[in-house]
Amino acid sequence: MSNLILVFKGVALGVANIIPGLSGGTVAVILGVYQSLIDALASLLTFQKKQFMHSFIFLLLVGFGGLVGVFAFSFIIDWALGHYLELVSFFFIGVILSSIPYIIQSESIKIVTFSRVFICSLGFILGLGLVIGKYYFFSEHLVLDYSSGYLFISVVIAAATMIIPGISGSLVLVLLGTYSVVISAIKDLVFFDLAIIAMAVMVGIFGCSKLLQFCIKRYFQLTMSFVVGLMLGTLPGLYHGFSESLLVFNGLFFILGVALVWSASLLS
Repeated sequence: MSNLILVFKGVALGVANIIPGLSGGTVAVILGVYQSLIDALASLLTFQKKQFMHSFIFLLLVGFGGLVGVFAFSFIIDWALGHYLELVSFFFIGVILSSIPYIIQSESIKIVTFSRVFICSLGFILGLGLVIGKYYFFSEHLVLDYSSGYLFISVVIAAATMIIPGISGSLVLVLLGTYSVVISAIKDLVFFDLAIIAMAVMVGIFGCSKLLQFCIKRYFQLTMSFVVGLMLGTLPGLYHGFSESLLVFNGLFFILGVALVWSASLLS
């Protein structure tokens, strides 16, 4: 895989992780870099000499692309969500709906046994619970007078979940009330908050990667069954209403999302 393609895939991951409801882990699976990403993060923690430099370069390229995606597209995403929320939501619904059968096929996931169906159902319930919590129990601006400690803890939790396919790290920030704080820090370049966010992301991602690697290697089918359930459960969180006047455009953006997934899968 060329270095430039890795950077572009990193950009896609960065964009995905700043959109509430869209999972960066899901995008990583679609782009075919999820397993490599988890293995690279885990190998850095264990300091395996043979793999350390390769993993470091891999993460450096993907991480650079991710930073470009976050900083370059945060303004565009914020503007699009503010002015064309319905169209954007149908685009991402198309992305997620089409990615589920693709992931099941490409990863040879077989949700046929009782245990896998049960785990998939648990993932669905958890994902749906996050969506219900977003709409009924929490507010995006819940935390108005936040402390640096709370910002750090909330970003650690979000970062740990952002590499799990099906869970949106940005959605977790919305639930914890610090999403607007993080986006403002990125847009306005608040360096003190950005330093806290950067450290929290490192702690969250590296802390969760080893557990994920263990689950995927030891319990692959069960883990991926849980992921599929999460993706299905969080899907309603992307829906933001339907207008008859936008019927054609909603359909076009939905089709565009489907086309994007299958185009991206060709690069994996």
